[in-house]
Amino acid sequence: MQKSTTRSQWFRIAFFALIFLLFFQLVPDFIESVYTFGLMGTDIPPQIISILFFFSPCLLLLFPRLISDRTMYLLAALSALARAVEVAAGPSGKMLASGFGVGCLFLLLPAICFHLSSSDDHDKLSDLKVGLLISVTMVILLRSLGAGSDISLTYPWVSLMLALFLLGISVVLWRASEGKHVRQVEKFSGNILVLSVGVTGCLMVLYFAFISPTVLARWSELDYRFIVGWLVLSLAVYLWLMSQNLLERLPILWVWLWNGIFIVSGVIALLIYQEPFSLESGAYPFYQREIQLWQHIPFVIFIALCPIVLHNFHLFVKEITKTKPLPRALGGGFLLGAFFFLIVMLAQVFTTVYDYIPVVGPWFRDRFWLVFLLAGLGMGLPIFVVKGEANREHDMQMPPLLTPILITMLAISLIWVVFSQPTPDTIEKKPTITVLTYNIQQGYSPAGERNYEEQMALIRSLSPDIIGLQESDTARFSGGNADIVRTFSQGLGMYAYYGPRTVTGTFGIALLSLYPIENPRTFFMYSLGEQTASIEATITIKDKKYHILVTHLGNDGPIIQQENILKQLEGKQNVIAMGDFNFEPTTEQYRLTTQSFADAWVLTGSPLPPTLQAEKLIDHFFVSTEIPVLSVEYIDSPVSDHPAVVMEVAK
Repeated sequence: MQKSTTRSQWFRIAFFALIFLLFFQLVPDFIESVYTFGLMGTDIPPQIISILFFFSPCLLLLFPRLISDRTMYLLAALSALARAVEVAAGPSGKMLASGFGVGCLFLLLPAICFHLSSSDDHDKLSDLKVGLLISVTMVILLRSLGAGSDISLTYPWVSLMLALFLLGISVVLWRASEGKHVRQVEKFSGNILVLSVGVTGCLMVLYFAFISPTVLARWSELDYRFIVGWLVLSLAVYLWLMSQNLLERLPILWVWLWNGIFIVSGVIALLIYQEPFSLESGAYPFYQREIQLWQHIPFVIFIALCPIVLHNFHLFVKEITKTKPLPRALGGGFLLGAFFFLIVMLAQVFTTVYDYIPVVGPWFRDRFWLVFLLAGLGMGLPIFVVKGEANREHDMQMPPLLTPILITMLAISLIWVVFSQPTPDTIEKKPTITVLTYNIQQGYSPAGERNYEEQMALIRSLSPDIIGLQESDTARFSGGNADIVRTFSQGLGMYAYYGPRTVTGTFGIALLSLYPIENPRTFFMYSLGEQTASIEATITIKDKKYHILVTHLGNDGPIIQQENILKQLEGKQNVIAMGDFNFEPTTEQYRLTTQSFADAWVLTGSPLPPTLQAEKLIDHFFVSTEIPVLSVEYIDSPVSDHPAVVMEVAK
């Protein structure tokens, strides 16, 4: 009998773990898919209508008898199939498949709560709690193995195996269920609305930062290894507290305090990391502030306290199940929760693309901290409707081997991150330096396909020593919280510097090099629209120091931004300035620049591919006169909407 019970518990835990794993995979992929269509133009894409998938819980308002145990397992199976289709589909297919899967998952959340409310078995609720912890651990592991990007997207067979596993478990549990509808209670509790928002708020906060440690590293510019190590330690302590049932005995007053410190420390940390942008043009250019060691203290506290998100989730679901709610109540509650999730998601995207969103967008400029505060309040405020005794229950029995499995996954994540840091090979004794500038359109092709590997393959074929990347946005909702710079750095075996911190509303720029990058800094240019920035650094090759600049100007390359750049380059020698300048050779910006620096392509007179026109070029190399440029080549490739530009320089 004990063997059967243990087997059933493992099936339930695996079911819940894979459901939440799919949630943390399909939701980012869906948001990324919708955003990708927006990259094809500067207007709000019509595909934005697909966000209606988020509102699937409204079906419970129309069809309250939709919920049963077997419906829950059917929804899980459908979400697994959606994931299997999504990883192999093109842009439109990916958006539809991931959106359908997201719709199933947002309908599955109230179904799970309804299922748990029909049982007095406390183990089921504990299994849900354990399942969420396993899923968070698995996502961290998959993203650590993928250098900041979910490795199951690079190797779709991983996604297919996980999807098939969930499909198989769903079939087994469906066959074991009786298919009966849960007993309904006439009484309606208004707290269901608040608690449902709390459940989705917890998932939002996890998605906001903690399932992808590189997000935290890009916010703060702290060492990625430290971030992963500190997060792993926090989760390991939480696992120990959970296994000892110490959290179940924690007074509710301490839970309130834990929530308060967590939210406040997060907001303070983000305020510290943000830049105080001035509206006065005379304040530019200016360097990104250096953060002192003591200023990271709120952020360290924030990460240490992150297990409160998991604990809150458990308390909210338990409080919901105690009320044995009506299907319509759950449908209304999770519809409100889905709406909250969508608002926070859009608000975070607006902090970067505010210049393209009429009326609403500009209000979110420089308010990254406010978006987190919204997510934090959505997760934290519902705790005040949880009764003091709600966090006390029978001691949970952790399944055998579960703790060692979780500790092993956390340890692998940390070990992989520590030992997979790029260690560039010794530079071969070649007589030239190959420099590449490339606008990678955030890792997408003009057709909207995510093609990190194809872009890296093109870069490898050019064997660059130094790379300047533009539109390398990293660790944001719009890109599925993936870190393309870290993925490229590890995949190409190069040192990397990304600028600026991602709490600022800028499109990313990055510098990669086979040589050590010395004194890298980011400075900001004056911007009326989207905020712009440049990277400065020094790279020493054969005792010769090169002053490297990588930039991406705003639309039409505003002349004041180029003036800011030229001001920063005054008096510098051995300058290599590269990037997407967004101005053509016939403009005043170009004329002003070539008064001080040479256009490397003009110097060499290299031919252009037939698909490019000289008067339309906006990606440039500008160099000081002492740089011995040998050749410049424009390479028009379908893996991005910009050509790659490669320059050979004599050592």
